[in-house]
Amino acid sequence: MPRCLQPVLQLFLKPLDFVTFERKHDCGLNQALLTQNLATQEALELTEGQFPIPRDVNRMKASKGKIFAQSNGKHYHYLASLKLKKRISKWKWNRLWARICIESKDEQSTDSGRLHTHTEWNQWIERLLDGGSTLDDNMKLITQKYGDIRRIAGFGAFGVVLLSHKKQECNPSIDRYYALKVFRRRPQQPESEYHRHISSEFSIASSLQHWNIVRAFELLPVGHGNLCECMEYCSGGDLYSLLVASGPLEKAEADCFFKQLMRGICYMHEMGIAHRDLKPENLLFSSRGCLKISDFGNAECFRFAWEEQVHMSNKRCGSGPYISPEQYRSGEFDPRSVDIWAAGIVYVAMRTGRHPWKIATDDDEFFMEYVEDCRVGRRNFIIEDICNVRFSTSSS
Repeated sequence: MPRCLQPVLQLFLKPLDFVTFERKHDCGLNQALLTQNLATQEALELTEGQFPIPRDVNRMKASKGKIFAQSNGKHYHYLASLKLKKRISKWKWNRLWARICIESKDEQSTDSGRLHTHTEWNQWIERLLDGGSTLDDNMKLITQKYGDIRRIAGFGAFGVVLLSHKKQECNPSIDRYYALKVFRRRPQQPESEYHRHISSEFSIASSLQHWNIVRAFELLPVGHGNLCECMEYCSGGDLYSLLVASGPLEKAEADCFFKQLMRGICYMHEMGIAHRDLKPENLLFSSRGCLKISDFGNAECFRFAWEEQVHMSNKRCGSGPYISPEQYRSGEFDPRSVDIWAAGIVYVAMRTGRHPWKIATDDDEFFMEYVEDCRVGRRNFIIEDICNVRFSTSSS
């Protein structure tokens, strides 16, 4: 881990003070942000070094005003709402589910089979709805356990996250919500490889039981050799959506989220797991701001329970600015340092609404400035530099 990040890590591993953080906004109801807004045009803009300009006016104004009110007791974050997509009728979902994972060339929007935009996903769904399929045994099993499908909660290039609802009969009755992540098999991907990859992701996620990690309940078949992961639904949305809606976070709020992130990372590392793809899109929230790490598709086991030695890694993975510099060099590296580095970049993004650089190599001017500052012993400077220098330069 870089020496300049060590004091930051020690600071945020201290016990969290129990204060009430309340977000003021003009939206009326504290409803949910959409979960897992992946692979959008806005996400592509992140590689250019800046989060999109906030588009929710009410949320933007709220973030600039008095956000936190302290009082004795518990700790809360109230997240402003974004509009949920219009609900699709139940009978359409029944038809959709039976065919949701069918692969054919005429259903692929590009040569690679990726679906990049929400419009493409809608077109794909409409084509599936025209197929006239009915519920199969797999769908009946899932609806019995996890309730009716209500809406699309999010989507990626090769998967879609559905929100399900089940009313638990008791006195009084309880509404339960679940996230069902359906994985589309890539074109020409062998079924054995597909099952091995998804099963590995689920095995890691389901073995981690921590307050700051999304719970994975079950992996179920949905027909045509495809799989669905049933997970905890995080109604507060993801960190990326929050930053797009509000811009930079106040220091107290960013500190709180970072403490929760580091606790989740420390638990993973104690269990011998490195996430290796930490970024705002993979950090979800409960409705009151409990941060939860999600998406273990790139996770790696670097130490088994009976071992003491850490297995080094030599495979680069991750997303743009969150990839640590040692991954660009030849040779092996400690996968734990990958997560610590990414966490530091996430904190910078929370405080500034920007990335400090595009890529952590000698080819990036801003990264080289950071390396030089570290060489001369200057610390705790990144956030101040970005806010005071780059923001003023871009606005002039």
